Amino acid sequence: MALTEPVPVRLDRLAELLGLELRGDPLVAISGIAPLERAEACHLAFFQDPRLASLLARSAAGAVILPQEAAGAFSGNCLVSPNPYASFARAMQLFHPPEVPDCGYRSPQAEIAPDAEIDPGARVEAFVRVDSGARIGAGVWLESGTVVGRHACIGSGSHLYPGVKVYARSIIGRNCIVHANAVIGSDGFGFAPESGSYVKIPHAGRTILGNNVEIGANTCIDRGVLDDTLIGEGVKIDNLVQVGHNVHIGPHTVIAGQTGIAGSTWIGAHCRIGGQVGFAGHLRIADGTVIAGQSAITHDLRQAGVYSGVIPAQEARKWRRMVARLNGLDRMAQRLQRCEHLAQFPPPADEESEN
Repeated sequence: MALTEPVPVRLDRLAELLGLELRGDPLVAISGIAPLERAEACHLAFFQDPRLASLLARSAAGAVILPQEAAGAFSGNCLVSPNPYASFARAMQLFHPPEVPDCGYRSPQAEIAPDAEIDPGARVEAFVRVDSGARIGAGVWLESGTVVGRHACIGSGSHLYPGVKVYARSIIGRNCIVHANAVIGSDGFGFAPESGSYVKIPHAGRTILGNNVEIGANTCIDRGVLDDTLIGEGVKIDNLVQVGHNVHIGPHTVIAGQTGIAGSTWIGAHCRIGGQVGFAGHLRIADGTVIAGQSAITHDLRQAGVYSGVIPAQEARKWRRMVARLNGLDRMAQRLQRCEHLAQFPPPADEESEN
């Protein structure tokens, strides 16, 4: 949904495009989006955080997207939204639509196997390689340096940024975005120990991405050993995330950067996972689970909720003192158990007198 008319756009038209209630002058012309503190009369701004109420009151924005309860705090024009953040996202799409490439372009510097199937409406840039049996759908954009392996499939409307590597037999759904240097379908970290060394386990499964998935730069998603690694519809994965073999991620889950997910973990739908979370392997995470950043998940989370394993950083001397006490907790627990036992089962009176 991008603006077809040239900017600036009248506020009543903007309210119509966004499906929001307008309170104010419908003839105000909006030509862009800016933060509350920098917005001018030609700008649309966004407010949701009550902690920024002072900025809202002082803002010179031509209009502000805000919730119903904050409408009285701004003296200017308002676009009232039940979900201001989502409305802001749609406004950004209007004023900053994605670049649309020239469809049907195929660089003479691309290396394309004779039996690869590439839709006439796809764009294939210089130094792209499309291997034997690969299938590229309509409107796909393969930027420079992308490699699509044997019998891999890229669904219509998907955009692969420079340097993406899609291994053989991997499947990427429709309207996906894969950012630069991501790797889809590499072998998982599977090695069987034997006599002090390791035997590599072949990975015969695939990596499958559903529709409308977005994968961040330098993220790696391994293929399965026997079954497939599955990334559900609408999943959003940030940069520098490692997804191990046979992992299943349910639809519309979001995962922030530097998270590591060990093999065969199943993460439910609509989960929200913070940055630098570490998952042990073979876990089950319930639908709708929220996990705070830097948490260590070592057991199943079968009940949806908010989970955190973070110990905040502290002054170094205090931290060392705390660690020393943590190391002594087991001894303290044993002493407490003995005291509780004596309180419940006191020794006979004559034994006390002898002592």
